[in-house]
Amino acid sequence: PSAKEDNPFLGLRSIRFLLRNPSVFSQQLRAFLRAGEGADIGIMFPLVAGVDDFVEARDMVRNCIRELDAENVPHNAKPRLGAMVELPSVVETAEDLATQADFLSLGTNDMVQYILGVDRTNAAVAEYYVPHHPGVLRAVSRVIAAGRNAGIDVSICGEMAGDARLIPFLIGVGVRSFSLDPRKIPTVRQQISQIKVAEAERLAQRLLDSATLAEVEKILGE
Repeated sequence: PSAKEDNPFLGLRSIRFLLRNPSVFSQQLRAFLRAGEGADIGIMFPLVAGVDDFVEARDMVRNCIRELDAENVPHNAKPRLGAMVELPSVVETAEDLATQADFLSLGTNDMVQYILGVDRTNAAVAEYYVPHHPGVLRAVSRVIAAGRNAGIDVSICGEMAGDARLIPFLIGVGVRSFSLDPRKIPTVRQQISQIKVAEAERLAQRLLDSATLAEVEKILGE
């Protein structure tokens, strides 16, 4: 049994657990590759800390593909491989990671927590969980730009993807793929259809130039 962790958000989970337990990871990857035969599939690694984690996970996938080839087992030999962007370390190395990955996805719920050092499930500090914090907005913009420069898709998921106040900003910095609760799709689609990209870009730049929450909130409230 696993030892109890005092702070599981910073503990042994996601890709860290899988890389620590290659037999479990290999079983999952082989099953995924076999199930994906003949389809366009993507495998996304969560909680990567940088290029090293991604490359190690990618090598595991390639090893599984070689094994399945040798065993003559039908499978998908060319899955797209991506990473979930959640940690500040990945934001800081996004340009490097984007040259290695086939796609990226901004996991905004956890990303906001990690950037601001706030447990969003803790009512005592809930007021500090602010998705429109200047540091968060700049992080989103940087990752989107890294993906654009590398020619790969960067999607966004989490609460930010469905936040009506922030959708114009997201469009303005170049987000074009949204992962949403199905119930929110019609509303978000309608809002996006009414957004003029040039205006969204100007709004995004004003927000990125803002140094304080007060400035951001004033702009968002206009």
